[in-house]
Amino acid sequence: MRADYSTKSDPSLTEEDRLDNHWTENWKKIDNQRRAQWRIKVRPEYKVVRKYAPTASKGVRVLDGGCGLGEWCILLRDLGYEPYGLDLSTPTVQALRSEFPDMHFVREDIRKTSFEDNFFDFYISWGTFEHFENGMQDCFQEAYRVLKPGGTLIISVPFYNHRLKAIDAKNGAPAKDEAVNEFYQWRLEPDELANEFKINNFETKHIEPIYTREGLNRHMHHAYGVPYGKLSRLSALALSPFVDPHKYAHMLIGVATKK
Repeated sequence: MRADYSTKSDPSLTEEDRLDNHWTENWKKIDNQRRAQWRIKVRPEYKVVRKYAPTASKGVRVLDGGCGLGEWCILLRDLGYEPYGLDLSTPTVQALRSEFPDMHFVREDIRKTSFEDNFFDFYISWGTFEHFENGMQDCFQEAYRVLKPGGTLIISVPFYNHRLKAIDAKNGAPAKDEAVNEFYQWRLEPDELANEFKINNFETKHIEPIYTREGLNRHMHHAYGVPYGKLSRLSALALSPFVDPHKYAHMLIGVATKK
């Protein structure tokens, strides 16, 4: 695993408060067009969810850990599931409760939730487990607790891809300067994600790299100075079918079941 760091915010904040502030500001920047179902249905996560999630029916409960603007909960509801959304951002959860009073949204930490044991049939979480400096074990253990036996966990995490590994081999991995940096996230290789599943009593079903286009966009910006914008996005779109996702993909998605 490789750690990524960001510029230090208020040092007096706890990790939970810092993450609350971070995600509150992040969701403010994104408009509700993100909720459009066609946008979700073209994402690689949707294909994986449709393949590995249990068949939708009344009473099949799913937790979205780190639900953000609630777009996946809305889609899953419309598909026939009973979704529960959880996020650390207090204003975001308050807004979701106000807008969707008939749905389940809670402001909680995914490492310690108030749900009963064996409550959910499946659990999704996109880019959330990696944001805790002491590792992901608490996230996995809580997921194990709230999932029913045989329940499905589907998560995405940042990918420590071949390009980044080559850069680190040449220049050294990013180092934390305590004066100016704070922990942001972990990046994982596929075998590391599989090991996280294993040591937390999950059986791995599937792992693959996703978001090659986004990884290429970042590569062109950092390696060649191409500004983020329409040109870089179109270039990445054109190139992505022809490159190795293990070299450039931005994220990993993994599927496992509770033993």
